[in-house]
Amino acid sequence: MSALGVLHATRWCAGCADERAFEMPPCEDDHGGDCLDLACVECGHAIVVGIQAAEEIRVVEFAAA
Repeated sequence: MSALGVLHATRWCAGCADERAFEMPPCEDDHGGDCLDLACVECGHAIVVGIQAAEEIRVVEFAAA
């Protein structure tokens, strides 16, 4: 386990384009162990889970290289 936090099962990482281990980074919202945000231990790609009002959501698309 790295300095990020609790190690979780492997998940698909879009940054690595493969299955990788994910960890829970330090939570800035004081969720503690209940935080659902995860980060890839290889590249740092984040899976962020949260609820936002529809007017706050901004969709960003990236073209494939």
